[in-house]
Amino acid sequence: MDAAELRNKTEAILFAAGKKVSVDYIAKLTRTPKEEVLKALAQLKEEYAAKGSSLLVVDDGESWKFVVRESYSPIVRKIVPTTELTKTVIETLAVIAWKAPVLQSEVIRIRTNKAYDHLSEIEKAGLISREKHGRTQLIKLAQKFYDYFDVHSEQEVKDKFRKLGEQAEKEAEAAKEAQHDTAGGVPEVQAQPEVQPEGQAKN
Repeated sequence: MDAAELRNKTEAILFAAGKKVSVDYIAKLTRTPKEEVLKALAQLKEEYAAKGSSLLVVDDGESWKFVVRESYSPIVRKIVPTTELTKTVIETLAVIAWKAPVLQSEVIRIRTNKAYDHLSEIEKAGLISREKHGRTQLIKLAQKFYDYFDVHSEQEVKDKFRKLGEQAEKEAEAAKEAQHDTAGGVPEVQAQPEVQPEGQAKN
């Protein structure tokens, strides 16, 4: 394998991995001696540094990866929280999008208590906002949600997320029924209404 081909393959591996990759692993994938891989990595590092790309090739000894150049970090941080949402969190977001504006208690009823963590993560990503509404909270879609998913109206959102939202709700109901059956038919205890802490109780 010539040097240019090895460099291209090494570049492809780093790009596809999206995280640190060891020199040994690259050597194994390319079936090339470690010394040759190190040369290819060093060349890539020099090339990306010289051409002013938004990406850089960096190493911490035995592992290498692509990173975003510091001057481009602010724009990347705007999307990273969204792209890193897990499948279960996306399903909770779909339920919210389908029913928004929706009470938090309704989301918890559908998605169970695990949704509390999901809501915190989604809110941190800037996709929703929450405001106090009686003993629970009212969840609304933030402008960032519309921008990210390229939708322009509430109806368009509901049309786009209805199927995924309905599926997530059905799966949650099926899981509850299965848990109920496993428990031997013991009646389910009704959840108490959400109560938001409001400081110390009055005498």
